[in-house]
Amino acid sequence: MLRKITLFLLTLLLSSSILQGKQNFIGDSNDDIARERWVDSVYSSMTTRQRIAQLFVPVIDPKQTQKAKELLNTLVKNNHVGGLLFSKGSMSEHITLINYAQSMSSVPLLITLDGEWGLSMRISSTPRFPHNMGLGAINNETLLYEYGLEVARECRLAGIHVNFAPVLDVNSNPANPVIGYRSFGEDPEKVARLGVAYSRGLEDGGIISVAKHFPGHGDTSTDSHKALATVSHDINHLTATDLVPFQQYISAGLSGIMIGHLNVPAFDNSGTPASLSKKITTDILRDSLGFNGLIFTDALSMKGATTQENNCVKAFIAGADILLSSNNPVTDITAIERAVKNGKISAKDIEKRCKKVLAYKYALHINTEAIAIDNLKERINSAQADVINRKLAAASMTVIYNRDSLLPINDTAGKSIAVVNIGAKAENEFTEYCKKYSIVNAYSTLGTLFTAQQLSEIKKHDIIIIGVYSDKQWARNVFAQLSSAKCTVPVFFINPYKMAKFRASLVDPATLVIAYDDTEYTREYAAQALFGGINVSGTLPVNLKHIASMGTGVQLQKTQLGYTSPLSEKISPVAVTRIDSIIKEGLASKAFPGCQILVARNGNVVINRSYGKTDFVSGIPVTDYTLYDLASVSKATGTLPGIMKAYDCGLFNLDDRVSQYIPGLVDTDKEDITIRELLYHESGMPASLNMFTLMMDSTTYEAPLIKSKRTGLYTIKIENKAYGNSQAKLRTDITSPTLTDEFSIKAADGLYVSNATFDTIMAHIYNAKLRPSKKLNYSCLNFCLLMDMEQRLTNIPHNQWVEDSIFSPIGATHTLYRPLSRWEKRDIAPTEKDRFLRRQTVHGYVHDETANLSGGVQGNAGLFSNANDLAKLCQMWLNGGEYAGKRILSESTVKLFTTDKSPTCRRGLGFDKPDVENPDKSPTTELASPSVYGHLGFTGTVFWVDPDNDLIFIFLCNRVNPTRNNAAFNQLNIRPALFGYIYEALME
Repeated sequence: MLRKITLFLLTLLLSSSILQGKQNFIGDSNDDIARERWVDSVYSSMTTRQRIAQLFVPVIDPKQTQKAKELLNTLVKNNHVGGLLFSKGSMSEHITLINYAQSMSSVPLLITLDGEWGLSMRISSTPRFPHNMGLGAINNETLLYEYGLEVARECRLAGIHVNFAPVLDVNSNPANPVIGYRSFGEDPEKVARLGVAYSRGLEDGGIISVAKHFPGHGDTSTDSHKALATVSHDINHLTATDLVPFQQYISAGLSGIMIGHLNVPAFDNSGTPASLSKKITTDILRDSLGFNGLIFTDALSMKGATTQENNCVKAFIAGADILLSSNNPVTDITAIERAVKNGKISAKDIEKRCKKVLAYKYALHINTEAIAIDNLKERINSAQADVINRKLAAASMTVIYNRDSLLPINDTAGKSIAVVNIGAKAENEFTEYCKKYSIVNAYSTLGTLFTAQQLSEIKKHDIIIIGVYSDKQWARNVFAQLSSAKCTVPVFFINPYKMAKFRASLVDPATLVIAYDDTEYTREYAAQALFGGINVSGTLPVNLKHIASMGTGVQLQKTQLGYTSPLSEKISPVAVTRIDSIIKEGLASKAFPGCQILVARNGNVVINRSYGKTDFVSGIPVTDYTLYDLASVSKATGTLPGIMKAYDCGLFNLDDRVSQYIPGLVDTDKEDITIRELLYHESGMPASLNMFTLMMDSTTYEAPLIKSKRTGLYTIKIENKAYGNSQAKLRTDITSPTLTDEFSIKAADGLYVSNATFDTIMAHIYNAKLRPSKKLNYSCLNFCLLMDMEQRLTNIPHNQWVEDSIFSPIGATHTLYRPLSRWEKRDIAPTEKDRFLRRQTVHGYVHDETANLSGGVQGNAGLFSNANDLAKLCQMWLNGGEYAGKRILSESTVKLFTTDKSPTCRRGLGFDKPDVENPDKSPTTELASPSVYGHLGFTGTVFWVDPDNDLIFIFLCNRVNPTRNNAAFNQLNIRPALFGYIYEALME
């Protein structure tokens, strides 16, 4: 009577899901005749025992290869099992044994994997994808499909045909000891959608998916590995909750379902495990739900499948097609063979299920040729695997609370930030990526409470980001220590169910972020989520009592640069290989001691690499945070942004005469020069000042100051064909070897200048002799005048103007003039060994003599930065003047300055541009789009921005260390070559 009621209710409630007709085979679906011929041929060649053996998939431990081979001889060669499941081991162990097994089998073996989060669950050194609980936060079924495709690709490379995934259990019990983070969550519909999408990806990729653990292991308090677990819900609850994902999986025409070792009284009140129950396996799954695919038992060696009778016989009679991991396969094959002989099992049933298994083997196109181990690790750990892993991590990030819209953290100006890692080292991927957005102080504890002194230091910070990697009691105590701080941002890298242990310290939190898992990628993308590097769209897949309800999730918009891989933004990974090659060549030829390179596309940094040392002597490695002297790149990244901001404020017009704002130009031959002409380098100004004659005291030497050959007193080499008089000394009226009230600006070690020094230099610029023509003539003096004008208009020193209005708002914390005011020398790459003017290796001071002796702040040079910071500035321009959630410049101003171009030359308004008419003379690669803008710097620096391809390219080095006479750098032509490689690598 119970069976009739059960079937009636299932039919009534699930009638919309019942499949009529045959199950869809993966692989070729129009090959019915050929498949049937092959199946019949193979089947007819087998004995009854061999046909039975096709239904067995035993487990092999690969770690002891020789013993495993001996067992495979017994199981495959002598007993003809149909498939294998390998437990944990290395890639080489797995492949060696798969090849060995396939080579001795007369029928292709079905190689299976228990890989709920990919190969890495069982095979080391393979991509580690997130656990399902994190994936359950994702609201993008297409991404889950792509994930399934990727896992399928990796499986096929490893010779695997079946993956025992996904887990479709609806985990509604936080105390569930066996499912938990393996489930997509508590919402049956979402578990179904994500699980089906993933399964479709697997099967479209040529792998049989196996949904588990039917009829639902989500609300149990017993681990079925250790005992029989009971599901006590009534049929209505089971139908409305646990069966929903399986129902939709079946409706999608997918291939495999695993029966759990579960006592489900609502379906079978005999106490028989579902895996051994005909009522559940056949009557419900086969008949009522209409599943025609492969039914796998869960491992029959588990305690939950214990029975007085042979459990393989019982599972077969119940309706299973595949008997997984039986206690003794040889004995168990014999037991079924005996059951056939005594009529307990019909030969017809053996035929039907054996042929079904063979049909799937045919559809899978199993290749029994040996898998090549060479480069297999690289092929599996591919760039595409990295892309998927990154997408999954980013899409899973979930913001539970965001009071006062603290997140994303855009406004870091003047704020101190601490990153405290509880259960991980202070310097890890999470901290590293937080540092890309702001200066942070890192702290950690791996098992002890913070001291009162440490707590006091941490709590002084304006924002305290807390990474939680452990749920142990000590970790909870540390978290409680920090919970009273004024502004905390907790980020949990643990199973969200375990957050209940922190409940006492999570009372009405202002912010709360869940990353679900602790991997390299979740650490990276959690940091990006905090600072606006990604769109945050995750929603909580489970209910967290007294913390948050299922479905909670605050959406955040991307406001800053993100960080991802080249392939993620359609740049071929080969670009990195080619970049590494040419930079290695440059380092070997001593074209430069070290460098940084950055490439960004579509608002995401895809290459951000540092190479070599800061110089050829100290051995200090270049890092992503090393500061470089930008030289003339300062014109476009320091002076020009300041001019753009002043223009935005309506302080001048481009066609105004600059003499309107600089009195020293009135009544001179420069009186009619316009601001536009200065920006175009069409002013007629000479290229530069002769700083040697200007700064040297003419009474200390007999003219000339410099000769083209080394002779007599001319022993100091300045550059090729330029030797300075060794008796020449610096002027003492505008420089001083010591710090005084008058000479308070340090220009180098043992060299101080004053405002009078700057005024002297500017006076020489005002009185410089103009060239006879205003045709293009690149001139540093143009930008010295532009900065002078800006300071007069704003009445604010240029370095302060751009710090307050540009660099600080975009979080460019490593971009500044006079870098030693904030950083140590070891943080800065030195430039040239100046033997004449400054008579020292210039380190921490601007290399350019005009800028240096102007006090370190000048329109032509003086800015120091790193590639990461410059990318923020470039992205602000690409964003039309917005960055970090703030309007920095108006869209119209950005458009004007970045698109305008001189009608007579390649120059733009302060920016350099490609020479489209004369590609051989172009400062950039001939592949560059005409819309590109940027600048080169004498020290070996360059940046280019391509709005057509939403592309940023930055290369920074100190090729003038130890001397500007560096033929290797020019011969290598590295800047155009590198940029060209990026264009060649663009995939769309």
